[in-house]
Amino acid sequence: IERAGLDQAIDRGADLLAGDIVEVHSQLHDTGRRIIMRLLRHRLILPPSGPTQRRLYNRPMPGPPAHYHPLVRSVAKSLRQRCDVHPGSAIVVGCSGGADSVALLHALAMLAPRRKWRLRLIVGHVQHHLREEAETDAQFVEQLAASLNLPFARRDIHPADLPGNLEANARDLRYQSLAEIAFEHDASTIATGHHADDQLETLLMRILRGASVAGLRGIAWSKPLPADDAKTTLQLIRPMLAMDRASILDLLDQLGQSFREDTTNTDTSRTRAKIRHDVIPLLKAIQPDSPTKANALADHFREVHGLIQDAADEVACPKGSALVLGREVARKMNPVVLTEVLRRALIDSGCAADQLSRGALLPLITAARDQVGGDRRFQFTHGIQLCITRQAITIHQVQD
Repeated sequence: IERAGLDQAIDRGADLLAGDIVEVHSQLHDTGRRIIMRLLRHRLILPPSGPTQRRLYNRPMPGPPAHYHPLVRSVAKSLRQRCDVHPGSAIVVGCSGGADSVALLHALAMLAPRRKWRLRLIVGHVQHHLREEAETDAQFVEQLAASLNLPFARRDIHPADLPGNLEANARDLRYQSLAEIAFEHDASTIATGHHADDQLETLLMRILRGASVAGLRGIAWSKPLPADDAKTTLQLIRPMLAMDRASILDLLDQLGQSFREDTTNTDTSRTRAKIRHDVIPLLKAIQPDSPTKANALADHFREVHGLIQDAADEVACPKGSALVLGREVARKMNPVVLTEVLRRALIDSGCAADQLSRGALLPLITAARDQVGGDRRFQFTHGIQLCITRQAITIHQVQD
């Protein structure tokens, strides 16, 4: 044990070693042995030195308690430095019953009573009614919350009844339900169990889809959630994002905590599941710290995106006016900045943001920067039309 961490190491083992005489490894030099024995006696872990207490037994030092597990310490660090969570905060912990969310719940439950945190936790579960075993999952989470003496709140949703993409509908309804739970319990924060492996999966999927800089920001550590009440601000946090799946399973194994398995996660006909089961293990075999590298890359693209936003802020495009900007100005702009300027202008005009992907905007950027004259028109949702003439780029809404 290094001298700098000696006091903390002995404190961690004090409750497990009280009254016992333990082995002091012979590899330590004499001064080191004397320091350890003196500290053990000072904390009453060992009785005072005497002729009958000098025997040293070959009893191995126990491992650190679960609340000193690297994952728990990482979550504490992320809460402070990445998620901006303050002492006394109320947090809704989204828990599906899977390993990730169960580990997050345990980590936060270990931190919550500490004097430096004093967190108030609410366990939130959303029943999607998509699998036969979903109700068993809900009962498991309710029992887990009771075992931790935490309040439990449940919402039932039916995304399969809605048109459109099932996964997107399920995600939107899930966050909406967690937001409702937060409002009911006067909480301003919602925590989910995303981890570093999820970050790597997300970046790989977005690369395959041809994402822009905005998409390559990956999973955010913290972001605001839309709220029905304009006076209420909700924050979605992912405090476990620095740790990989192996760390999660190690904590649960140390706690002896079971968890639920979602059978859809093994369906490799789905892109994310195929990446998770076929690609991620291969990447980890080549580069064991690839999830950590993915987090660093996402952070880098987040900074680059901030620079693009700052550059776009400097372009004067009067809101509420049909004029966006002149063609000559557009030709001189960096294409990435021009893309952001036009995307903002279209959203301000009422166009749906999810329809403005990089692929959808690329024809506009090409047309805006070329030397071709004449009128060219591009149609978007809600009757929004972007027109490129020889002199300017304009946006207006087509009247029925």
